[in-house]
Amino acid sequence: MAFFSPGSADRAEGWFLAACSGILAGAAASMLWPGAGTRVWGLAVLAVVAWLAVFDVARHTVRGQGLPRYIALGLLAGYGWLALAGLLWAGTGETADGPRYDAVLHAVFLGFTISMIFVHAPVILPAVLRRPLPYHPVLYAPLALLHVCLLVRVGLGDWAGLTTVWRWAGVGNEVAVVVFIACAATLAVRARRTARTARSGTAPAQPAAGR
Repeated sequence: MAFFSPGSADRAEGWFLAACSGILAGAAASMLWPGAGTRVWGLAVLAVVAWLAVFDVARHTVRGQGLPRYIALGLLAGYGWLALAGLLWAGTGETADGPRYDAVLHAVFLGFTISMIFVHAPVILPAVLRRPLPYHPVLYAPLALLHVCLLVRVGLGDWAGLTTVWRWAGVGNEVAVVVFIACAATLAVRARRTARTARSGTAPAQPAAGR
């Protein structure tokens, strides 16, 4: 989702294409020069995040209500984690193990990817599975748990080296995914029951059988 003013379309397109080209170049270069290529990749990721910060509609819809605000908050939080991964890639180059690798891996796949799945589920799943998934404020609970536990994992686990905290924060992230699945399933079942009740309540009455 992106927001364009009439005078910014060309600039936005050029910026986006340049950032995507940088990602491709960084990926290719990292095969031959892992250190330099990974730094190029990281800088390109930061360019994409900067593009989103300027042009994405989430910075406007976050001031809304209901589903648009929920989606916007999840998007902006995900962009923050993607920016952290870009900074680590750009600053440290290739990292194959250790706390920095853990921070990058989970910033991308939990902070960004899973957050995108959480907030887009009420829009995507009904279209794909043909099952209703209405928005409800309870969906904020797993979203908040996901990001808080990940912040603890990266901040106190990876950077401060508190292994026990790191382990329990990881469990918290797993719980967040399970809670989201439970919330989504409950909302979907309730929506189907409500729709079924509404259809049966508006069904035309059958004529009485003659005697």
